[in-house]
Amino acid sequence: MKLISKLDRYLENKNYELIIKENKINIINFQEIIDFSVNKISLRCDNKIINIEGKNLIIAKMLDEEILITGIITNIRIN
Repeated sequence: MKLISKLDRYLENKNYELIIKENKINIINFQEIIDFSVNKISLRCDNKIINIEGKNLIIAKMLDEEILITGIITNIRIN
């Protein structure tokens, strides 16, 4: 029963999450890509703008509400 409860909470969660690892950032529950270049990617999440800056930025994986960005990440700003 515990597993079903965790799965329900995961499926109903609509808050965005950032998972940051070395040279990777995974964003869950993003809504829109606003800007995309090799030096900057801007996303909309819950009425906030997430700006990721760096070098050689690549969208390595993109699903409906999840995106994985790789490259040399130098700055992350949330406005």
